[in-house]
Amino acid sequence: MESELTADLITSTWRPEQVRLSPEGRRVVWSAAPYGQSDEHGESALWLATTDGEESGRRWTYGGCDSAPRWSPDGRRIAFLSDRKERGTKGLYLLHTDGGEAEPLVVRKRSVSAHDWSPDGSRLAFLAPDEPDDEDERREQERDDPDVFGEHWQRDRLHTVDVASGEVTTLLELDLHPVEVAWSPDGSTIAFVAQDTPEPDESDRRALWLWDVAAQEARRLCASAGMEGLAWGADGTRLSYTAYQDGVHQASFTAWSVTTPEGSVPERVGTGLQEGACTVGARPDDGRLAIHVVQGLTDRLEWSDPASGQRTLLWEVEGEIGDHDVARGVLAAVVSTADRPPEVWVGRPDRVRPVSDHHADWADVALGTVEPFTTEAADGLKIDGVTITPPGGVDGPNATVVLVHGGPYGRSGLSPHCSPLDWGQWLACAGYTVLMPNYRGGMGRGQAFATAVRHDVGGAEAQDVLAMVDAAVERGIADPQRLGIGGWSQGGFMTAWAVTRTTRFRAGVMGAGISDWGAMSSLSDLPTFESVLVDDRPWDGPGPHDFARRSPISYAASRETPLLILHGQKDVRVPIGQATAFHRALRGQDVPVELVSYPREPHGVGEARHQVDLLRRVREWYQRWLPLG
Repeated sequence: MESELTADLITSTWRPEQVRLSPEGRRVVWSAAPYGQSDEHGESALWLATTDGEESGRRWTYGGCDSAPRWSPDGRRIAFLSDRKERGTKGLYLLHTDGGEAEPLVVRKRSVSAHDWSPDGSRLAFLAPDEPDDEDERREQERDDPDVFGEHWQRDRLHTVDVASGEVTTLLELDLHPVEVAWSPDGSTIAFVAQDTPEPDESDRRALWLWDVAAQEARRLCASAGMEGLAWGADGTRLSYTAYQDGVHQASFTAWSVTTPEGSVPERVGTGLQEGACTVGARPDDGRLAIHVVQGLTDRLEWSDPASGQRTLLWEVEGEIGDHDVARGVLAAVVSTADRPPEVWVGRPDRVRPVSDHHADWADVALGTVEPFTTEAADGLKIDGVTITPPGGVDGPNATVVLVHGGPYGRSGLSPHCSPLDWGQWLACAGYTVLMPNYRGGMGRGQAFATAVRHDVGGAEAQDVLAMVDAAVERGIADPQRLGIGGWSQGGFMTAWAVTRTTRFRAGVMGAGISDWGAMSSLSDLPTFESVLVDDRPWDGPGPHDFARRSPISYAASRETPLLILHGQKDVRVPIGQATAFHRALRGQDVPVELVSYPREPHGVGEARHQVDLLRRVREWYQRWLPLG
């Protein structure tokens, strides 16, 4: 008997992520967490399975937020981060895979953020800020804590810890903020990615550094905007990472490789500038890289040989790949397909299969059908996306909600689209047809596609969304008199833009969206990124400013669409003032508008009760203003 998809089911379901294979490729560990947190800090755990299919995934840790598992070189222990002692403050723990409780190795007053094993398994390198000194504690206790910009930044430091004794050694105290760390296979070098300050906006000014263990000194190797996913090759002479194609925000990602001698120039080993694809992840195995390539609605893993530059297909899936890993030719990945939510899949490329069953409670739930949808934009460019039709299908044009992904460097692919901030399946199960366009600025179509939104936000990408709507109407899928629109973050902006610049939609839901691009450049934690999108800032002269022309709040008086505005009160990416100002501009109008804000929530909404409330409000808003009959 089929069961109903409920908000409680969505928020209570655990999602897998952060997969890592043991060195010999026989076991896999991953972290998983429910979509909804029961409190401010949430819960996550580690799960283990064998890759031969003999042992399915089972939970191994309890009692906190456990993440970032890393196998020891001998495969007998797993190091991981956990806040089980002090909620919200992560320490470094060890878990023996032959049994027993997790043991604390480094537990401090400030969180550990990243870690990696030495090749002999005797030490771990880790990143964490300096511990608070007497003056820090006095300031906090006496509330004598004025915050002078930059004076009290908690920069992470590079440390090592001896596994046997627990003795910690601080290696680096430069005015840098390391964000990733990787120990070379021969033990001579610790590589780390660093930016100048902890500010998120500094991520486009990252550099790769090398710490010489014997000489006790650091040297800068190269720089690249958005650098992440640092890993050593097997021979210890090459490092790989992913980063932006051209060193500027709002570009496509690709994989890079660089040799360790000073003066080396990074080489592109992923998708190139002229390819209509992006590389969003890379993991080393036996001298090669397994890179994650996204092309249109297709995800695949490819082998890339950094030495020769040759790339060959490793594995392709009709769905979406999340995190992945490779070891001895065995691969592991978090995979979603059109009809199956994310699970961990492992095996040789010719026999990859699921080993987790986090969505077992979904077995009897009737879900909508996810299918590809392609058309041409106004200028003839091919664009794609997906549609979700209600369970059981519909006859003729249906009430349709256009859900616009965030980013803009994001994508709506072949997955069920069922999470607290992705309402595709939630609305399809309520009877709506859902249309999810992949507009310019997104991933999976290469550099030219990703950069098309630079300095033109609200331009070509908005036309792409409307072209997709026109095609759905022409094909008899969508009823032109019953159209809704919604989305989160950049999708929230596109919703606000659509309801102030057109009269096509009967209902809109703006989630954590931008209404004023000038304020975004001033107040967001990613001001450089936001400035690239509009190419204009309030301090660039007295104006008139182009950001005003591209801001929905400038056209507030034109709105004729009922609008629900949802926002987290602690959002620093898109500050709550974006919602407050837009609501203030709209609330005196005859057309309905409603603002709902969620205490304690950042750019995403994480607490389970808030997620349930949000899902309920989204569905009820469309049911009220966008009738199915």
